[in-house]
Amino acid sequence: MPRASDILILLTYITIAAVAAIGFEFFGLMPTLNAWMMGAIVFVVAGMAHSAAARGQERRALESEIHELKAANLALAEEFEAAQSRIDEIADELRAESVERDNALVHEVKVLEDLVRRVGPADAQARADMPTAAASSSRTDIDTVREALAANRVDLYLQPVVTLPQRRTAFYESYTRLRDATGRILAPGAFMAAAEEAGLMTEVDNLLLFRCVQIVRRLTGQDRKVAIFCNVSLNSLADETFFPEFLDFIRQNKDLSGSLIFEISQQAFEERDAIAARNMARMADFGFRFSIDQIHHVELDLTEMERAGVRFAKIGGRRLLDAIDNYESIAGYEAGAIATEDMAGLFGRHGIELIVDKIEDEATVVEVLEMDVAYGQGHLFGEPRPVRDDVLETARDSGKGTGRDADSNVIQMTA
Repeated sequence: MPRASDILILLTYITIAAVAAIGFEFFGLMPTLNAWMMGAIVFVVAGMAHSAAARGQERRALESEIHELKAANLALAEEFEAAQSRIDEIADELRAESVERDNALVHEVKVLEDLVRRVGPADAQARADMPTAAASSSRTDIDTVREALAANRVDLYLQPVVTLPQRRTAFYESYTRLRDATGRILAPGAFMAAAEEAGLMTEVDNLLLFRCVQIVRRLTGQDRKVAIFCNVSLNSLADETFFPEFLDFIRQNKDLSGSLIFEISQQAFEERDAIAARNMARMADFGFRFSIDQIHHVELDLTEMERAGVRFAKIGGRRLLDAIDNYESIAGYEAGAIATEDMAGLFGRHGIELIVDKIEDEATVVEVLEMDVAYGQGHLFGEPRPVRDDVLETARDSGKGTGRDADSNVIQMTA
């Protein structure tokens, strides 16, 4: 159906032709028949002129559309080229990551083999040189420890650290435990004493630390929201033979700096030598944070702790309350100089989060909340529980899926 504008133009041309014909006739310029024939000619000429103008306009519109289509095609080609370039870059990155993972795995195996070897037969002569009575009293224990380490019977236990007052899990603290061939859990004090008596304390500390970090990496590899405290001993920090290899290991896994928090005792922090302090600084350079626990005296040097990369401090609930009740000097402030509600703020001004641990009852929670403390830990909120083997297997294979099921299982298990 013709458009209204076309109908209007047609009527206009008819009107012009009719007026021309009537005018020719009215003014006697030509006979009536000739006048109407001339009017018809005027109509035809006007129609042809209009048709030519319309075709010209359509041609210009078509040329414009072709130009736009060419421009769009060129832009699409450029986008395709950019996409292909990005795909090539991603492929190169994946190949590089694959090579790096393979190298990291080889490095891990070498470190573990070296540590197990140092715990194992390499120390046979040293054990042979021990007094007979001492050797006979510890041989079974240290052999059990050595066997458990070599067989990778190292379990990870997790205890939640919760927010206050909401009591939502914010972190986990990890504990490593060994199992003998029968599945019996070896008490930490027992196997540590056996290792110390056999002169293997450094090797055992280092191996436990390395295994702990390996396991934690599997659990946190797909969920950076989960942060875990992992204990590190002064022996490990000051071991010039082991630590360079361990430092290289965490360098290759520095993406976990937000998920791993290394924890040392107050005594170890205060007794660390220049080597241990330097190694802590190197770990901090990779973005890893430290936590101080087992705090026995509250006369803390918060400035030194901040400088060393310490971002968390754990103080027993009863110990902190006793310090306040007994008007002890806290962190260089005289007794009574710090308001109870400003206790957490004192640590926070040095970039350190205060965590009150060893909370066993609700009464302690009420008193801790008065200090505006953000985090709490203790059996009241959850006891340390082992991470199941199937969770570790799920985390190990998390590269094939989303990886979130493993962490969900950990949370359900330990909350």
